[in-house]
Amino acid sequence: MKKINVLSVLLVILLIMPVSSYSQEKKVPDSSSALAKESSYILAGAAFNSDIVFLGRKSAIKSPYISASAGYYHKSGFFITGIVSYLASSQQNRIDLFTTTGGYDYYKKDFTAGISATGYIFNNKSYTAKSALTANLNAYADYDFDILEVYVDGTVYFSNQSDFIFSVAISHNFYTANDNLKISPTFSLYSGTQNYYSNYNNNKRFGQHMINAGGINTMGTGMMSGSIFNIQNYEFSIPVRYDLKHFRFQFLPIYAIPVNPATITDNLNTYKEDLSNTFFWSMGVFYKFSKQKK
Repeated sequence: MKKINVLSVLLVILLIMPVSSYSQEKKVPDSSSALAKESSYILAGAAFNSDIVFLGRKSAIKSPYISASAGYYHKSGFFITGIVSYLASSQQNRIDLFTTTGGYDYYKKDFTAGISATGYIFNNKSYTAKSALTANLNAYADYDFDILEVYVDGTVYFSNQSDFIFSVAISHNFYTANDNLKISPTFSLYSGTQNYYSNYNNNKRFGQHMINAGGINTMGTGMMSGSIFNIQNYEFSIPVRYDLKHFRFQFLPIYAIPVNPATITDNLNTYKEDLSNTFFWSMGVFYKFSKQKK
């Protein structure tokens, strides 16, 4: 692994810490970190997401989330986590989402793999692009080849109809000499079906929820052919992680490039979805509770 100058990196962190984070969907654990080496532990923390962007798609109204999370990670690899997310948008302040995940992670040297199931409970007024979802099943694998780290996963998302999303990410990891700091420039590709987006358009974007949200006055129904498997989104990101004893600080800036616009019907009009590139970010701080080794 390449080593980087500690003072230079700390200066960068000080400059960006007012806007620091944790990842959107990719959840691969970091097998090289102290958080993954000990026995059973509890990890709790808080994070801020500047906007909720899912496969490059987003609501017409910005959706910043403040989230509190807690998870129990057993030394066997089994874990369970819960997240409460508060929508901090103007005139929309409310608890918007409860998320629960349970699963199993396997570690062996530079290889990590796992499976998990996640349930979503959205506020009935929620208008984020993910709010049409109810649950997902995920399986992933990650291998660090030293020069490149490769991550692949497959996820089945459940809504009125199911969707399958496949993603692959390639990154290179830079560490400081003591491995406390990790910076990982990453390129990700997401492909799959979009039935969830049809449900979102029908029930959220053109429904009563969006009519009452933020003064938007759009009426009608939206629909699209979402069963075609296409590339949905490209992402460039630079995850930054810093461990300090029991604390972990994370920052994740992402630039999303959505592709293959959906065909949407609004009353008598049929048109292509208006896609635009999006920059968004998240920042988080977490604390690990664990027994001290004797």
